[in-house]
Amino acid sequence: MTATKNNREKEGAPASRPTSLLRHLASVRLGIVSLSLIGATSILGTVIKQGGTEEEYLSLYSERAYHFIKLFGFDDTYHSPWFYFLLILFTVNLIACTVRRIRTLTAEKGRTARTPADVKGLVAAGSGFTAKAGSLGEVSRRLGASSYRKKELSETTALYEKGSLARYGVVVIHASILAVLLGGLVGILGGDRGFIVLRVGETTQAAVKRERGRPPVPLGFTVRCKDFTISLYPGGQPKEYASDIEILDMAGKVVKTGRIKVNEPLSYNGVRLYQSSYGTSNSYTFRVNGKEVVLAEQEVAKAGRTPFMVVRYAAQVHDFGPGVMVAYMDGEEPKTLWFLRDVERMRTRVIQGSRISLEGITGGYYTGLEVSRDPGVPVVLAGFALMLVGLYINFFTFHRRIYVVSDGAAIHVGGVASRNREGFLEELHKLSKDLA
Repeated sequence: MTATKNNREKEGAPASRPTSLLRHLASVRLGIVSLSLIGATSILGTVIKQGGTEEEYLSLYSERAYHFIKLFGFDDTYHSPWFYFLLILFTVNLIACTVRRIRTLTAEKGRTARTPADVKGLVAAGSGFTAKAGSLGEVSRRLGASSYRKKELSETTALYEKGSLARYGVVVIHASILAVLLGGLVGILGGDRGFIVLRVGETTQAAVKRERGRPPVPLGFTVRCKDFTISLYPGGQPKEYASDIEILDMAGKVVKTGRIKVNEPLSYNGVRLYQSSYGTSNSYTFRVNGKEVVLAEQEVAKAGRTPFMVVRYAAQVHDFGPGVMVAYMDGEEPKTLWFLRDVERMRTRVIQGSRISLEGITGGYYTGLEVSRDPGVPVVLAGFALMLVGLYINFFTFHRRIYVVSDGAAIHVGGVASRNREGFLEELHKLSKDLA
């Protein structure tokens, strides 16, 4: 009676704290909730503009909505602490599920070795057959030829297994998802994104961050725009545009060339350059005290006594043709002055003793390239490759166990399969040919 009481107490005792914690962390409900929240926040990150300026947000939303977006970090969703928390929560849930699955598989393997199946019951249920007593060697030979692995359970019982790896298909899929998450985390923490704008012939060694106040992203090499081409439809819409790019090392030697089109990036040293946009910009030719100076908008000319810069261009200035407004400092006071290309007396001006003439206005295209450095890409690709392996294991292989019992009078062969029962029964039928 005491033994019975002790057994009942043991069966009714609560699970240990580590086991209970593992069960809660590995729950399907937690996985569904965390995945749903990640999906919902990803939608928000797609709908709400990421990394915009205050002016851009206020032009799209009300002031109250803008403060709400800033408060919860929706302007940088994928780098917000709560998004990291959801990823960590889902990762912990996945790891817990994997550990629990491995423990279950290990326990099942131990039970299979200790407690053989009811082979005669399997035969009676149609999942086996009975052969003559002298056919044990032939049964073993046929199973061995079919790549079954033999394990002696007792003097009279042997277990033949095939496709044991199928039980670990889910574990492999879980591991692949963890690899993808790890690669994404590496990309978020160690990756960089930026934007560069180049005219034909210009070079740069850094990309500009879209977020205001962020430092430029050094590339580690020089990018030069060798040429930019665009083809248009009859209506004027862009049909195709491409940038011919040269990559130069720090010594100035060209190490790679290529043409970048939309969806056809150029990669070098872990950095990808994507064709993102294009536009037109003007260059302005001035003659300062007899010396030719070519400027772009917002570029400062330091020739002459007073530096100046182009701050505005107009195709028509009061019907006098194209004009350029330049800005300069008169002491501590900023001043502006118009130069009109087609009006002789307003084409040349004198600014603090420097004779400045507008010689010409030249229009041209510039190319906008998106720059991406993501060290997590190889890990993500490895994760997807592992996922394909796991899916193949899970859907195209299945675990089979065949028990062979000899009772002296006959050989009883019965088995079970994790799936594809019809195919397994067909396999047993072929095995029993000329034996049953």
